[in-house]
Amino acid sequence: MNHIRYIQHEEIDKAKWDSCIENGEHGLIYGYSWWLDNISPGWHALVLNDYVAVMPLTWQSKYGISYLYQPFCTASLGVFYKAGINIVTEDFLHAIPARFKYRDIDMNEHNIIKNKSIHTYSRTNQLLNLTDVYKNIRERYSRLANRKLIKAKEHRLMIKKSVPPKTIIDLYKNEYQNRHKGSVDNYNALSRCCTISMEKGMAETYLAISPDDETLAFYIILKDKNFVYSLLGGSTAKGKDSGAFYFLTDAAIKDYCASGKTFRFEGSDNEGIAFFNSQFGAAPITYQHIRQNNLPFFLRVFKR
Repeated sequence: MNHIRYIQHEEIDKAKWDSCIENGEHGLIYGYSWWLDNISPGWHALVLNDYVAVMPLTWQSKYGISYLYQPFCTASLGVFYKAGINIVTEDFLHAIPARFKYRDIDMNEHNIIKNKSIHTYSRTNQLLNLTDVYKNIRERYSRLANRKLIKAKEHRLMIKKSVPPKTIIDLYKNEYQNRHKGSVDNYNALSRCCTISMEKGMAETYLAISPDDETLAFYIILKDKNFVYSLLGGSTAKGKDSGAFYFLTDAAIKDYCASGKTFRFEGSDNEGIAFFNSQFGAAPITYQHIRQNNLPFFLRVFKR
């Protein structure tokens, strides 16, 4: 008999949890306990039977109200399950304790929600299959992407790899702080996650350097047995003129061609970002965002 249990953080068996993510058909790096411990300390969980399927509950509390939220730089979570297990996504959603009256979370693309009473809307990601060799994948790049890569070559850009993740995160903050606001705590948590990922061999960092040693673009990717994840990156104004971030994205794709992995561009609702991703031959997929507001009426209007 299937039984979904609600478990608070101190009760979670992290070894069994990580085994479920590792041995799942569709596990994501964001589902590992060490990622969750740092990006959403104190997270709770839903567990089916003996950890054959799991769902992290990333939560916070404000004004005495507990709510579920999507953690910083964590593209999607939802239900993860071992190979051969059939799950009903709604069973997990109905098992979320009523204390979490407000829910604002992203499921993963394999969590199908058919119940119309659960308020969802579709979000878009873009994926690129890396089974093929680089030459063939490169042939599917757009003319714009190829022009940008030619420009990067003309500017004699070079790549520096394996720099500390905090270096990339600091560059990102300095360049985009007015457009992509995150708290100091958010960025510190992300830095811890990426440092652990590097130590586990599950991340790589890239800088695009000019001939006079100026940093023009920066990039962090994550990697596991199934996926390469575009996590965080960008370029300076000068870097945009020289195609620097196209150069780094191409470098990351090239590094994992013929690996059988899938490149997850992670976050393509923004038209400009979606356009950039599509230049490399990425194909769109959809996943569900859940927003449910069961707060008392006098609070509900403030949390729309």
